[in-house]
Amino acid sequence: MSKASRDKGQRGEREVCALLTEKLGGEFKRNLMQTAEGGHDVLGLEYCALEVKRCETLAVDAWWEQTKEQADEVEAYPVLFYRKSRQPWSVVISLEMINEVYSAHNCETLAIADMPVTMSVDTFLIIYERMMRR
Repeated sequence: MSKASRDKGQRGEREVCALLTEKLGGEFKRNLMQTAEGGHDVLGLEYCALEVKRCETLAVDAWWEQTKEQADEVEAYPVLFYRKSRQPWSVVISLEMINEVYSAHNCETLAIADMPVTMSVDTFLIIYERMMRR
């Protein structure tokens, strides 16, 4: 990976940390040990293993697989933030996370829990905040 690509990825991680701090409060940090020890990119989002990708060529399926692997290691929900330059952030989560919100309210859940769902940051934050209130 080139230095420019690494720098762009690190800027993306800092952007997501700042965005989460602005929207949720709290403290979100880049995982500085992710290269040496593995693990997800951003720390501080409770119950979630967050990966960040800032790239011009989208590879969402491959990124999602990586995100799920990282989440499995820490037994957390996989969350993928990604974007191209001059585009808004998109978020991918598993249907399992949405089911958590519905089941907490005694609603019928959807059957395919492992299915990825793409949404805006604001929609993700609504789901996340509702999940935290369960």
